Amino acid sequence: MLKPLTKDNYKNYLDWAYGLALDMSHSGYPTYADGLKTRAEFDENAALAHEREHEGALLFEDEGKTLGYIHYFALPEDKYLDTRAFCTEDKTEQTMDELIAFLGQKYPGFTMHFGFSEQNTRAVNHLIELGWPLHEESLVAVMKFEEYEPKPESATPILITEENFERFAAIHAQWDGKMYWDNTHLREALDCWHLYLLERDGQDAAVIYFIYVDGMLEIFGLDHADGKFNQEDFRALMLRALNQGKADGMETFTSFHGPEEAPVIKELGIRSLGKYVMYAKEL
Repeated sequence: MLKPLTKDNYKNYLDWAYGLALDMSHSGYPTYADGLKTRAEFDENAALAHEREHEGALLFEDEGKTLGYIHYFALPEDKYLDTRAFCTEDKTEQTMDELIAFLGQKYPGFTMHFGFSEQNTRAVNHLIELGWPLHEESLVAVMKFEEYEPKPESATPILITEENFERFAAIHAQWDGKMYWDNTHLREALDCWHLYLLERDGQDAAVIYFIYVDGMLEIFGLDHADGKFNQEDFRALMLRALNQGKADGMETFTSFHGPEEAPVIKELGIRSLGKYVMYAKEL
């Protein structure tokens, strides 16, 4: 059964929970098995469950043994639910069932998001058995910037600002209603984001959007105007992001990408963590 984890005793479980978080077959995203995030970051995130409204931590216990640690959060304005940690030693399926029931009562009508590595077969297979829709499927690329040397750029992407945002929006509109960071949300938080547009043959061809968080550059997406992958456009925008991140003193890099992008990712010296899947459903 699930039980609340309180501010008074949550630290007693962090060593155990972090050990599970280092194993992608026993945990969810965001993953601490990427070689980038630290134990200190795990502890800092764990503390948020006891400091912020609409966040919470739970333990799953069975026959007197603690088998699961969950840290969930909600964005009421968007009716959005997700986890900062979903770690299970065993009974993954039962833990998930009880979490879904708990959050469904606490936040009815909200959409829950579960993101896992394909290595967590128990979690993924159970969501499939429950009939949850697959919302996203990507490969995950990671790197430390100390391993990256800036490379020459063959193109000069255009920085997107409030003044030319509509050019970006025209390409990114293909994701309206399909992802949280749609045009509306990106525009509202434009000061936090780095957006670039690439022209090809006089036409707006592709855009990239990435963000800096605590020394990490994370690429959230790279869209092509016609929806068709173009390797040269992808390489040009990736180089702009990597060179910009290096110049700005970023320490680490993360990107979710498709299989057609993998050759360029490998060429740039970025390693892969394998496949990420995310399932989402209204509760």
